[in-house]
Amino acid sequence: MSPSVPQSSSTESSPTTSFDIVKYYNELLQADSQITPPIAAIESLISLLATTPLTTISETLALLSTHSTKLLSSQQNPIPLFAGTDLFQRYLVSSFQQRPSSLATSDFTALRHQIITNSSLFVKRANEARHKIAHQAAQFIRDDSTVITYGYSRVVHTLLTHAAEAGRYFNVLYVLPASGLSQTIQDSISELKRLSVPTTTIPIHALHFALASLPASSPPPQLVTGASAVLENGSIITQFGTHQIALTAKSVSIPLYVAAESYKFVRKFPLGCGQNDLAQLGVKQDVLRFETADSDTEAESRECGKSELKSAKTASPPCITNIDDMVEITPPDLISALFTETGIMTPDAVSEELIKLWF
Repeated sequence: MSPSVPQSSSTESSPTTSFDIVKYYNELLQADSQITPPIAAIESLISLLATTPLTTISETLALLSTHSTKLLSSQQNPIPLFAGTDLFQRYLVSSFQQRPSSLATSDFTALRHQIITNSSLFVKRANEARHKIAHQAAQFIRDDSTVITYGYSRVVHTLLTHAAEAGRYFNVLYVLPASGLSQTIQDSISELKRLSVPTTTIPIHALHFALASLPASSPPPQLVTGASAVLENGSIITQFGTHQIALTAKSVSIPLYVAAESYKFVRKFPLGCGQNDLAQLGVKQDVLRFETADSDTEAESRECGKSELKSAKTASPPCITNIDDMVEITPPDLISALFTETGIMTPDAVSEELIKLWF
């Protein structure tokens, strides 16, 4: 039987540390454009463990819980980070439970060193996920087909470049978000062109006309997008506009494939796709803010405005007001399949994967 692991309780005090996890997390994202929020969150927790003197398992779990909460509360959209912090805490508990017998009775310093070393290997394997996805999903990129994608996704870019390097001949149609052609999208297009992949871009409001204008081909086109998080019911958290694009694609029988690493799977179950559902998940944004010429916008704005007033008095982040930063839920009934490093799966299989991970 595995040794039992004490669980941190509400009465367990977290060790004092000068480590600023929010600052460290933000610096990671600024220093590496290829790092994802869940991985940055995990690396931040690893650095926290490495720089904080700890003497017991209970202290370790309490420290992780306290600083995970602090990191999540600093974000306008905490869902991707929750995927990382939740997964890492589960990994740590599992590591404590399955520690070698040689460390079961030794001092905590040796156990702590092994946990930090293994955690770094855990991050390395997670970073390799998008390349495994590209290898497994390349079969869906068929010769003479058109791949439609929205905005920029690291894993989708890796998939497309892998397929091109493997000798597949296909076209890529980039649907641009409201902000237009970003530098990351431009760089992605340039790399695909260097690999002899014909590409083009269209604004999101031209999507339906563009799809109707595609020549009849065999195989038919497919829509491939990324996701910042995959929820328990198989829905995805995506860039604003993805839900609309998925609906348009379905209306002309174009399948939607979502490429996402399994570390983005989150134990959250939304009941719908609206603003209230996102608010239940911790996302602070409001699309509908009605005003008149004489209205007090702060007083008459709804939940988001109230959140902004509250944020002025607390350390919580303000509401998302830039539409380019907003996210939405795309439901599972619009998704044909998920491309993950563990295989190709339907949205229904997400809950089963989470059960395997946690139980």
